Amino acid sequence: MLDGATFARMLRDFRLLLLGAFLCVGVGCGDDSAATGETPDMQSVDMETPDEGAPEDMGPEVSPVCEELGLTPVAFQEGTGDLFGDVAGDFRVQELDGSTWSFEESFTGCENMVFFAYFPGVAASDELWTAGLILDPFVETPLNTHYFFVTDIGTEGARVGRLQSIERAIEASLDFLEIRGEDRERQLNRFHLVSTQLTTVEGSVGSFARSYLEYMGSPEARVNIGDRNGDGEDDFTGAPLPFAFAIDRDQRWDPVGSLSTRVGGPQALRMGTFAGDFFDAKARMRERVAAENAAGARVVSLVDEDVTERVFTRTVTLPDLSGVDTMNFDVSVTCPFRSPFACSEWDRIALIEVCLDGAACEDRREVVRWITPYWRRGNRRWLIDASPFMGLVASQGPDVTFRIVMGPNWERATERRVTMSLRFTSDGGPRSAGAERLYTGGRFDGSYAENHPDVSFTVPAGATRVELVTILSGHGQDGSTNCAEWCDHRHTFTVDGTPLATIRHEGGIFVPTGCAERSGEGIPPGQWGNWPQSRAYWCPGLPVDAIRQDITSLVTPGVESTVAYDASLAGRPPPTEHNANISLSTYVVWYE
Repeated sequence: MLDGATFARMLRDFRLLLLGAFLCVGVGCGDDSAATGETPDMQSVDMETPDEGAPEDMGPEVSPVCEELGLTPVAFQEGTGDLFGDVAGDFRVQELDGSTWSFEESFTGCENMVFFAYFPGVAASDELWTAGLILDPFVETPLNTHYFFVTDIGTEGARVGRLQSIERAIEASLDFLEIRGEDRERQLNRFHLVSTQLTTVEGSVGSFARSYLEYMGSPEARVNIGDRNGDGEDDFTGAPLPFAFAIDRDQRWDPVGSLSTRVGGPQALRMGTFAGDFFDAKARMRERVAAENAAGARVVSLVDEDVTERVFTRTVTLPDLSGVDTMNFDVSVTCPFRSPFACSEWDRIALIEVCLDGAACEDRREVVRWITPYWRRGNRRWLIDASPFMGLVASQGPDVTFRIVMGPNWERATERRVTMSLRFTSDGGPRSAGAERLYTGGRFDGSYAENHPDVSFTVPAGATRVELVTILSGHGQDGSTNCAEWCDHRHTFTVDGTPLATIRHEGGIFVPTGCAERSGEGIPPGQWGNWPQSRAYWCPGLPVDAIRQDITSLVTPGVESTVAYDASLAGRPPPTEHNANISLSTYVVWYE
């Protein structure tokens, strides 16, 4: 017999599957628009770079939740402001049961605070707080995330009525999941039903709400999003209401963003449950970088500036690389505006290439790739492993030029704060000595096979390990197959007659929350686009991981080998006429 929690998860997945039946399928599903235009003069946020102003460690005392979840607590900070990225200060609220809750007095140093706000007379609020009351997913999230339900209704009786509906939904979820006793009490302690009116909350939360609502009514909130109606005139849009916002593990304001399940689709409170995982991922990344720095990581700054360009080059001088075997790119991008519509709007391919001909950069090789998120305020950050290409990069040194692509040049130029660096550390593994590119992708149609003939290569004598390394993502939405973004395309390499395991997207294509479930890997939730659904080998706002296949036993160093490559659509050749595209970089990599 299934236990209550397992059954609840299955029921939730079934509910989400039903929602998936209404998701768009076909041309245009992943696209919001193709607007161009000038960046408006928006109110910007003074965002700190990820390693600046990080909260200090609290010391030896650790709260039970922090200890249970293995989280590193940080010290409470004084508030600095009401803008996204600012440090959120203390606040106090009265809860539905008459008790008072204080942020500073309850602070453990390892918890996230997610707020859901109800605004009277707004249809979307009614949608969220009635149809959106499937709260089982909230109970299943880690205990270090607290949820606050707060309304801006002016009369106390009406506020209490709204909150009581949430209270009943929480109790029903706990009953359904058969959570009782101490576990039930722990769950209830992280749900806060705030009887104080939102804009009158004492401290930072009330100040934040008043400031943002005032901003919404100002000219600065109107964003030029280009000609969206096709009439030759620029279109403008205002900032959205803060139906959800948060204070993350670093005690900073985060917008949380859209709670829609898809573009034009219904909003659901459960979409806010992915925020805590995202905040925890950023905290783990900050802690990892700090630990590596303390252990002597060699760091080279690549970019540290405000950027509006989409494509540009930077030249750096490599450090002494003796004794290191790991190379990561630390990529941090912050949209500094209060309205998401002043941020970049598309899920674009972003990448970094090493230039093999110096500053000219006509001959270049991709070493890391990520996909930009849809309209998303605030900071996103990733550590992208490029260790297989350390030998290729080092062979261009000591001065190396990189080409950085953050989307197409013709896209609407919005300002972002960008910091990127190369990080060299040692994990005790083999060290990459070189790489040779064998294949790139292209149009996934009837000519794909003939455009990818067999390729021969010879790894140097003395190589101790050899890999085939592939960076792969599918794009395009052909009307007949929904390829190659949303289809089951598979890739098989054969080395000297021996086929390697077929590269195939695991977990299914177009699962309604397939990408959202990966927020713990660093996907920014609440994007204003079709971000939750899983794609073929990628998600909006996440790196495209290199796929590494060990072929050491199949080749002989110093002796020529041959690779054959085949790609199929669910085991069949792609259609002859097919508007789909495979973005591919496949290398043979050898190690010392």
